Amino acid sequence: MDTRDIVDIFNRFDISSIKDESKYKISTLGSITNLNYKVEIGDKKFVLRVPGENPDLINRISEGYNEKLIQSIGISLPLIVFEEETGLKISEYFEDLYTFKSTDMLDIKFRDDALNLLTILHNSELKFKENFSPLNVFKKLVKTNDKIEYEAKTVGEEIVKELNKIGLDSKPCHQDLYHANFVYFKEKAYLIDWEYSSQGDPFFDYADFIWQNELEDNTEIINDIYSKIGINNDQIKTKMELFQILSMITWGFWAKRKSPKDNRGQEALISALEKYDNNFS
Repeated sequence: MDTRDIVDIFNRFDISSIKDESKYKISTLGSITNLNYKVEIGDKKFVLRVPGENPDLINRISEGYNEKLIQSIGISLPLIVFEEETGLKISEYFEDLYTFKSTDMLDIKFRDDALNLLTILHNSELKFKENFSPLNVFKKLVKTNDKIEYEAKTVGEEIVKELNKIGLDSKPCHQDLYHANFVYFKEKAYLIDWEYSSQGDPFFDYADFIWQNELEDNTEIINDIYSKIGINNDQIKTKMELFQILSMITWGFWAKRKSPKDNRGQEALISALEKYDNNFS
């Protein structure tokens, strides 16, 4: 996207009436999927998100609805514009924002602040629109002529059967809980980036949090998390373990479709198959 396009967007939403491109300072911000820009107009600073190509076909109408709804419980940063037709999003740019690093989740304060945001979310009475579902998205992403992918899809289907037997809940969930979606602003923690949000089972959020932040092999941390979220029986522990494998399968497929030359997606699928074989076969 060039400067003229960005100026036109800010004019169209009446955020700025300035048409002179030279009055805008634009720089790119890091992102895995989307195009993010820092846009400076005088002393005002904004973040513009332009959706990239998500392999799982995010429903932007649902994302926009959920993003606006989440503003009511104060756990995310404020939103200025969300355009459902395109997924364009504009928010304020905060200079003193701290984005969590992967190692921060080893620290009990960071981890507890993150878990507290999830507790507030899950205990709210918000009703998200349906969007991303780990119970079926892997079936849309699989290439069944690939042996590992076919095996992972088969395991995913078995996991969904087992989860249905245990019982599934329907609560507002975030569903993409890697470290960079948690931030501190003015010493308060916030959860951002709601494009995978949907009604779902809270235990997927917790399992996803554990796996995406590479905590699954730290017994002390796992026991601490389980204690804090009230996991106190074998059936719920089994549910967590199944959801963790499903998270690995989900993001393994996602990574393979998004970055086919990168080995991380394949590695996630292989790890998921090994974990399932070791614990449930």
